[in-house]
Amino acid sequence: RARARPMSTAGSPARVAVGRSCRGLNASRMSPARCRADASSSGADTVTVVGRGRVGTTIGKMCESLGVRHAFVTRGTASFPPSSGPIYVATHASDLDDVLALVPTDRARDLVLLQGGLLRDDFLERRGLAGVATRVALYMSASGDGTARDGGGGTCACGPRAADVRELLTRGGNVRCAVVNEDDFRVASAGKSIWTSAFWLLCRSVAAERGLPRALTVGEVVDSEHGADAVRTLARELLDCAEAAGELRRADDTAGDVTWEAIVRAMFEYSRSIPSSVPSLEMALKEGGFRNGWFLARRTVESPQPTHEAHLRRIGIDPDVLAAMHLEQNARE
Repeated sequence: RARARPMSTAGSPARVAVGRSCRGLNASRMSPARCRADASSSGADTVTVVGRGRVGTTIGKMCESLGVRHAFVTRGTASFPPSSGPIYVATHASDLDDVLALVPTDRARDLVLLQGGLLRDDFLERRGLAGVATRVALYMSASGDGTARDGGGGTCACGPRAADVRELLTRGGNVRCAVVNEDDFRVASAGKSIWTSAFWLLCRSVAAERGLPRALTVGEVVDSEHGADAVRTLARELLDCAEAAGELRRADDTAGDVTWEAIVRAMFEYSRSIPSSVPSLEMALKEGGFRNGWFLARRTVESPQPTHEAHLRRIGIDPDVLAAMHLEQNARE
């Protein structure tokens, strides 16, 4: 049975301060204390990369390929390097408050948040980042050696540094990236949050239903009739929840033909771009309050999310625990 973990509360607008040390960043994701520049180029801007897991390493490798000056901020760093370039935050969503406590307040518009659909409007508003920080819905796979693979062309960015993101990803990593407006980003973000919440679960639940001793890969899920049906059913349930919560504004037929099928198609394309992937159970539970817990905390009598609950219970996870993680996270802010 999954257990709720206490969530960090540092980093609400009143708590973000200059030069504060980075408290409690996940040691498994962050390398020993150091802050150094790799590669160099002329010009005042330095790309800052927070976190040196797979995504952070990949961002750094993209900078290297373009000859862009960059610096990694890792566990134990006391302050940010002085620069005026974008700050790519490549950590778990659950570590974000600790990162924000380290960022100087006058650098907020340089923030590039790579957590995609996991950062909802209310979360950003409470931290004074709504409409300020750049958000990225990242449809990309990143390997441990920093190799990037495009995830079906769905990556998009919205915010002051969106053009920088597009330049770095497309030229440095051959990852397609679009600069989009707020409404279009909401659609892409909703699709990514649903993928992130659904696929770690379905890889295990569909396998358990079949009596298999191992989790399925995302490719095995989407390329079987039963698995594809399970994706559509669960995604429909989660999308209805996101829309009811005001997180999704669908364009009308004349404005952009963004439809339910388009969102599902993007999810399938992303899955088929990384067919051998099995999303991490550990990471899904660590970020439970941002992922499945966000949806489960919004269950109602009219919309009880029975499919979502059934998949979780099949693999031994209590839906109420994940919902509690989200509620506790909000209560501590």
